[in-house]
Amino acid sequence: MPIRMTKPSEGGDFSIAIEDRFDPTDDHIVELMSMDEYNGVSKIDGKPYVSIMWHCRIYDADGIAFVNLIDQAPYDFVDFSSMSLFKGTKTAKAREWAGAFLGHELTEAECETLAENFDGALVGKRALASWKVESDNNGNKKMRFALLRPIPPRMRRQAAGTNGASPVAPPPPVTPPPAAAAPGRETAAQRRARERAELEAKLAAMDNEDDPEDEEGDDVPF
Repeated sequence: MPIRMTKPSEGGDFSIAIEDRFDPTDDHIVELMSMDEYNGVSKIDGKPYVSIMWHCRIYDADGIAFVNLIDQAPYDFVDFSSMSLFKGTKTAKAREWAGAFLGHELTEAECETLAENFDGALVGKRALASWKVESDNNGNKKMRFALLRPIPPRMRRQAAGTNGASPVAPPPPVTPPPAAAAPGRETAAQRRARERAELEAKLAAMDNEDDPEDEEGDDVPF
């Protein structure tokens, strides 16, 4: 079944609802979660057009996703691009952003291949984003990509993190129980324990011979 997107005229907007600790002046790692087609109509000439909606999750410096203030779910950041992968005097957004998620500038041959399964090649990839905040005619603030680029090597470990989840420690090694002795035979451990007990008994007997106390525990008068 085709996905029918909600049109702006049908209600809803993309106002910023991300938690307050997010700072748009900082760069953040983003992960592409999904991509959708958006069918709109131009306000300029009334012609229909198709855009790509890039749904991303944004992470802080500790690899924890920022949440939406409304439902406390991971914040779904959305930006738009055209369907074009053209590169001329200006590179199309989709081509530029795809290159950032894949970690390198795309060649014409790569674009020809990617065009057949664009989201399949990009969803789940991460990049480093800079931001710009704009206001619409109604005063609602909207956030956009100012720049999207490959993650530098120093930040790749963060990009490969677990989104704040603590790693699961491996279970402790299981020590097998000592082998049981054959019936009628004494193991080495049993023999050492018996010898120690016999030695302690002998020492206790020697101490009792020199003990200046009687069986009642009273001191023997001098």
